[in-house]
Amino acid sequence: MFWMTAALCVIQVWFEKPDMGENSDVNDIEGRKNGFQSFEHAAADIVLAASFNSSGTRIVLCSADHKIRVYNIDEDNEYFLVDQWRGHDAEVLDVQWLASSLGQFFATIGGDNKFKLWREDPSQAFKSGRRFRCIFSQSPLNHVSYVSFGSKTIRHDLFLSLITHDGLLSLLEPADPESLSSWNVIDNIYPFGQHHRGTEARFRLSFHQGEGPSTNAVFAGLDPNAISLAVSAIEHIKIYRAVKSGEPSESNYLFYEMIEIQTDATINEIAWAPGCLHPYDIIAAACNDGTIRIFEVNTPHEVDASLRTPAVKAYKPNGPRRALPATMRNAPSGIGAGLADMSRNAPPREVMNSLNIKHEWKQAALLSHDEAPVWRIRWIYDGSALASTGDDGKVHLWKQSLSGDYVDFAETEPV
Repeated sequence: MFWMTAALCVIQVWFEKPDMGENSDVNDIEGRKNGFQSFEHAAADIVLAASFNSSGTRIVLCSADHKIRVYNIDEDNEYFLVDQWRGHDAEVLDVQWLASSLGQFFATIGGDNKFKLWREDPSQAFKSGRRFRCIFSQSPLNHVSYVSFGSKTIRHDLFLSLITHDGLLSLLEPADPESLSSWNVIDNIYPFGQHHRGTEARFRLSFHQGEGPSTNAVFAGLDPNAISLAVSAIEHIKIYRAVKSGEPSESNYLFYEMIEIQTDATINEIAWAPGCLHPYDIIAAACNDGTIRIFEVNTPHEVDASLRTPAVKAYKPNGPRRALPATMRNAPSGIGAGLADMSRNAPPREVMNSLNIKHEWKQAALLSHDEAPVWRIRWIYDGSALASTGDDGKVHLWKQSLSGDYVDFAETEPV
């Protein structure tokens, strides 16, 4: 398990080594001890986000000085700089490392209204400023900036989802799975309607990162290959299942809204637990009132529901579908040409619960964060622990006890 928090010039990293067998990549860092470690970074301004690779041997930082920095861990468990470069023409807002099976890839969004994919080029020297190169870049419609994104891997298939400041949610898949240099838009919707630029809805999204949907959802009839996504805005969270529709030869994933969760606090971030430990889904919400809310989402079903054909098999789209845009190629001009056939003011595709799979939710826990707004939350790989950080300057680590309560079992001193 890896987690970080940042001050202006110091990174604190929590490391807890799981028992994953002798063949695990995590054993590449055999000598590391559990607990918090600190190291100084080279950013001239505040670090806004960070992401570890799957084995925890590499971390990428993005900061308000427009730069991206990648660090490796050496044999002495010290962090050393691999490369740094100007990644965007404004602050770099978020960064995420993609699945390790795809190679050394990560993605960023910036205040310059761009989403970028980066790939390591081993032929370039360390600290050359060219070790990582941009292989794909796009801008949203009418320069409305991206505010959140995520990635999901199903076996060897990679999917990306992005949401803009006005609430346009897009699902993409690579047109070229080998190079990832061109992408297709599969679906576009406005989950909460189209918002004006002057409003602040704090849109956030989170994929379910398990191999497939939760056990109960599959037993209820959900396609085992369905993509599950949560989207939040202000005090609401919507759960979507993206399933294939149409003929197999030309099928596309489309979003279908399953349920809406309502809270009484503004949501700053959401995180869907991987779901290895429970047959139902668990979603955490970091809130502005200094709390973390844990929600359980279940799919009640009959005992013999597992014998039924998955509900999606019987689904056929209702009414005409809006034409999807053509493949988007990597070009400095962004995606305007690829989306020329879509009207900016066109209403979103109607999203209905057409899968006949009942979803229910309940608030399972309310965690206190010292009355300070909570900004970042992350589940570890198996969903057994949650890390959080906020305005109190601490990292909190939460685990569920045998009684079902969530316990704050570790925290740092204020950074």
